[in-house]
Amino acid sequence: LLFVAVASGKKFFDRSPPKPSPPPDVYNSCDGVIQTGLRYGISGRGQPDVPVYVDRSETLADAVCCDRRAQYYAEPMYLFQEADIDLFGAIEANNETIFYDSVCGLPLFVAPVNRTMESFQEDSDEHGWPSFRELEVVHENVITDNVTGFVTSVCGTHLGSYLPDEFGPRWCIDLACIAGNPTDSEKLTEES
Repeated sequence: LLFVAVASGKKFFDRSPPKPSPPPDVYNSCDGVIQTGLRYGISGRGQPDVPVYVDRSETLADAVCCDRRAQYYAEPMYLFQEADIDLFGAIEANNETIFYDSVCGLPLFVAPVNRTMESFQEDSDEHGWPSFRELEVVHENVITDNVTGFVTSVCGTHLGSYLPDEFGPRWCIDLACIAGNPTDSEKLTEES
């Protein structure tokens, strides 16, 4: 229900969801706003499903990728497997996939490299988030803090965590933060 003061025309109580917006500047780590039309159905995830207070107007991508209050938290485990996302059903099994920053559109990861798609999927399934190995990281665009384990892009987007395992370096990344679309210059590079 929507209650409106008829005489003044002002809304007193409105339950409709607010228009998506980035975190307040004081908490925003990103150099821009989250893109519209994120890949893999991520834009359809409107609720910021994190265990800390963030603004009601933030989307999941806003909260996980840009809000410093949520930097210690990730998107829900196995989000990439949800029916409305289905990452491994959406990407081509016989080709490498480029994952782009959800804010600035820079390439961040390319997978699979030197392993099969099945190996990439098994690694991701085991850890609960898309999991990348050393050769799959676009190092000039990804900053890895070996002390805190935080992984960010050069655009300030929080991407996930660096969690080496018995097989070596491993980046466990929030799909919401790497579901961006390439910039126009990246599209030209991709096509050539």
